Amino acid sequence: MEVGGKILTGAVATALLALVGHYVTGDNYISGLEKTVQTEMQAQGFDDVTVSLSRDPLSRKAILDGDVADDVKQKALNAAAGISGLSGAAWAGSDLVPQASNSDGESGDNAGQNGLDSETQAAVAKCQGGVDKAIEGKKLSFRSGSAYISPASNKILDEVAAALKPCSGLAVAVGGHTDDNGNAQVNKILSQERADRVRAGLVERGLSENLVSATGFGAEQPLSAADGPDADAQNRRIEFKVQAANETKQNDANSQQGE
Repeated sequence: MEVGGKILTGAVATALLALVGHYVTGDNYISGLEKTVQTEMQAQGFDDVTVSLSRDPLSRKAILDGDVADDVKQKALNAAAGISGLSGAAWAGSDLVPQASNSDGESGDNAGQNGLDSETQAAVAKCQGGVDKAIEGKKLSFRSGSAYISPASNKILDEVAAALKPCSGLAVAVGGHTDDNGNAQVNKILSQERADRVRAGLVERGLSENLVSATGFGAEQPLSAADGPDADAQNRRIEFKVQAANETKQNDANSQQGE
């Protein structure tokens, strides 16, 4: 089967939407997304590539694996990066990162995601990995209904800041998320206040204020569609996304246009 020779079918797209709407726990959602991504990869000709998503903690980042040639690994990463529902993709045991396609539809050696060169892509991936490792198994917490960061969470911020300091010239986008209890607008304001507080904490720890952005999403991007305290705990979170500095400026401009 020719690699990249098939495209996502309407049935698979419908299945993905159904997963988002009907799976009732975060674990079930991740399991369903994993199966859907695997189906899509097979539809594109990557039959020997396996897909896995982390359960502890829950993650929408796809980890690819398989005994295939290096050029196939790169093509598989590029394909996975474009699948709806995923937050990113990586190849197990490799520093390969997804690359964007040029106008001819082929991956360019010097053009990566959002037009980034391969060196910047590698730096972003390495820095994101450092942040992910710093917060692995941990969670920032706040006083109920407020943006007050607990002392234990301040220690986590110390570790995140330490992981980000070697990332010269790169930016970090702080995303605040709440559960869906209460008023949606109040939740969004609270999530913004919490993201702002985390941003301020990173700046206080030596990061450039021009390279740290903060956005509150309220309950718009849940990890779990279930009801109950366990799902609420999963959905209340702070996320850190490392990116090139020009991406932060573009995101800020898009945000201003949307207001």
